[in-house]
Amino acid sequence: MSFSQQIKTSKSDEYYTPKYAVEIILPYIERFNHIWCPFDKEHSEFVKTLQQLGKKVTFGHIETGQDFFCYEQVPEGAECIVSNPPFSKRDKVFLKLYELGLPFAMIMNNNGLFDSKSRYELFKKNNFELLIPKGRMRFFDETMEVKNSPNFQSIYVCNGILEKQIEFCDMEMK
Repeated sequence: MSFSQQIKTSKSDEYYTPKYAVEIILPYIERFNHIWCPFDKEHSEFVKTLQQLGKKVTFGHIETGQDFFCYEQVPEGAECIVSNPPFSKRDKVFLKLYELGLPFAMIMNNNGLFDSKSRYELFKKNNFELLIPKGRMRFFDETMEVKNSPNFQSIYVCNGILEKQIEFCDMEMK
């Protein structure tokens, strides 16, 4: 089974981001007019919220034929990448993000973020920033029902987005 096919058939990685988790990154990406959300469908809170703010949003999802790992270049005009990618594929996601070269902000489980030797080396060699919210994000499943708070904290791992390498922010869960 190909790598992309594994993602397409894995339901354990298909969780949706609540609006309050999208709102905490907005002050840091307001300078970008065209944002690429490569792990998102039309009903994604990233897509809806950014479009409501007047941003141009290019979105795509493996289920609708847009495979992030097959892109050789970013969509024309895109200035940054923002999304909630599959946590289980984070090594491949970060490799591809750095290869593409655009600023990015990805929601990611912070547990073990630097445990992997290859990921440790990747972050050591490249710029990265962390936006750490107070509290834990709760995600939705495909039925759009809130799941219980996960047993880990989710943060934004960024490149070229934040002013400082580590930023802390409040997160008002609605």
